[in-house]
Amino acid sequence: VYVGTLSEIGAPDPGQIRGINTFTFYCEDVHPSSSFKKIINANTTDENIGSITVLPDNSVDVLINNQGTLPAYPTFKFTHTSDNAYIGMAGENGVEALGSQEQYLTNSVTTETKKVGSQWLLNPAKISDKSNFDGKFQTANDRANPQNGQLLTAGNLVWKKDGLRFQDGGPAPDKDTVYSARGAMQRWEIPADSVGDVGSANFTSTFNIFAQATKQGQTGILQLLFVDGNNKLMAGMGIYKDDTKGNTFQTQLYIGGNHNRTWKVFGPKGQELNNGGHGDGKVPNPNLYFNSTTGYFTIQKKGPVFNFTFGNKGGNYPITIPELSETKCMRVYIYEGQLKGRDAGGQFITNLSLRSFNFQKNDVTKTIDSTTDATKYIPADNHHFGKYEVVVSDMASGNVYRKEGATIANDEMITGSEPFSVPVGRSIVNCTFGDGATPPDIEVTFKERYL
Repeated sequence: VYVGTLSEIGAPDPGQIRGINTFTFYCEDVHPSSSFKKIINANTTDENIGSITVLPDNSVDVLINNQGTLPAYPTFKFTHTSDNAYIGMAGENGVEALGSQEQYLTNSVTTETKKVGSQWLLNPAKISDKSNFDGKFQTANDRANPQNGQLLTAGNLVWKKDGLRFQDGGPAPDKDTVYSARGAMQRWEIPADSVGDVGSANFTSTFNIFAQATKQGQTGILQLLFVDGNNKLMAGMGIYKDDTKGNTFQTQLYIGGNHNRTWKVFGPKGQELNNGGHGDGKVPNPNLYFNSTTGYFTIQKKGPVFNFTFGNKGGNYPITIPELSETKCMRVYIYEGQLKGRDAGGQFITNLSLRSFNFQKNDVTKTIDSTTDATKYIPADNHHFGKYEVVVSDMASGNVYRKEGATIANDEMITGSEPFSVPVGRSIVNCTFGDGATPPDIEVTFKERYL
């Protein structure tokens, strides 16, 4: 199969109804590839495709049988069965390494005595796991919404079916109260890490939201808000629908600091709160990022830089807030509510649910034992990749994805490594992992290419 784009059609001679014409196609890759994708995993039994073998040292040999006439570019997918520092892939044509490696310092006079690592403070095994929330998220209806004080919080959020959902907006406010929505709020207090420190100035939080209006004109709001010890907003995101006739909605990104604001809005044009075509049939403006089969979103803080990343191979949006560089996030709020003048029954968005929430602290600081030669050695972060996390390396595009395997993460590639191809015939790619990690579940896919 050739893949190309029509770039030119020859013009027929004037007055002719028959003739010979010329079509010109632009092919980025002039070599055809197979229309059949080969898949290698633990269940593969056909050695004409390949095999996976776990070795005694917990490394894994992936046998790839490329029966094309040109090198092929595989995609490796690793689903973690434990926390892990590192993924290494070594083939005949190259080496690629991802994650965290131990390092030996070249400056022999350094006085480095600290080790900074990561720790998962909340890491559910799957979405829609009730234990992810039980005993961890507490009612916060006695506190004001830190993003917008006109979003009242006197109501109730409860676990229903697949996650935390809005139940009611609580008692009616006094007649003189100025408000834009009646809702409810819960909070998660960031617990102490392994060395007893509370809060995090460097973190990665990935959560999953299902948002679908099943009737035209339904309305509502959902927010995830990250705050400091004084309940001041640091960062957050929200899904907001005020379209009372149609089905358009907004995704809002919030940022704090000296200028607390909604700094980026997606929609409403071109975004509809449907199920992305899953069960709805074809829709003109599919909800790609928060439908029943997607829903992941990541907020990350690295010093002054906040990164907001859509799952399902969506975009990444960074912003730098210098005054928040050293500020610790101390708690996270989940808010859901209905807009003023609308009821909490049929007028509320049918499916608006926080289905999972995880939080990785990336600044756990330990003092290295005095017997360790800290001037020469920095250990690897054995919790860099989390249990159940999916990491994908696409050798053809050079892209790396993590979290659910669809959040772009090209910065995971360790300096000096590069994507590589596999040669014609049978070859082995040896995969290695961090100390103490159990081998992830591995799946390799590739298409053969031909001269």
